Order: sequence, then C-alpha cells, then structure tokens
Amino acid sequence: MKTEISPLLLLYKKIADDPRVNVWHISLFIYILLLWQKNDYADQIKVSRKQLMTGAHFGSITTYHRCITHLKELQYIKYHPTYDSYQGTTIRVIV
Repeated sequence: MKTEISPLLLLYKKIADDPRVNVWHISLFIYILLLWQKNDYADQIKVSRKQLMTGAHFGSITTYHRCITHLKELQYIKYHPTYDSYQGTTIRVIV
C-alpha cells in the first residue's frame, strides 16, 4: 500500500525545514493554510489583517507586517493588500 502525503503536509515540512523563518512565520503560514483548506484550495483567498492576526495569535501589527512581507519575499505566498475593508486582501499560496 502506497501512502500519499497531503499537499498541506508537504508545505508545512517545507517551511518547518527553512532556517530563514521563525515560529511567528510558521504560525501565520499554518493559519493561511487552514483558511486555504477551508476555502477548498481556491486559487486565492480573501482575508483581513484582523482575521490573520487573531488566527495566528499576533498581538503586534509590526510583527504581522514583518512576517507577511517576509513570507511573500520567500515566495511562500503571493500577497495583494488592499485598504478597502469591503474588498479584502487576497493571498495565494505558492505550491
């Protein structure tokens, strides 16, 4: 019997083994993966800063911005912020 590894587990392993990230990056990325899964792995998901900060247990906006920017620079996500709360920010997980 062949065991198949889920894409979420592969993405988690990729970031967990990356020495450039810390626990805050991992917390945020895991929450983004959870939202991606809840949205049936849609091409992109709409989120708010408040939603991500709450889900990843961030208390500091500075930490949030540093981590989300770094995840984008490291090419774990594509991040398209908006300042319109009705439109929402979009995130695409890079597989």
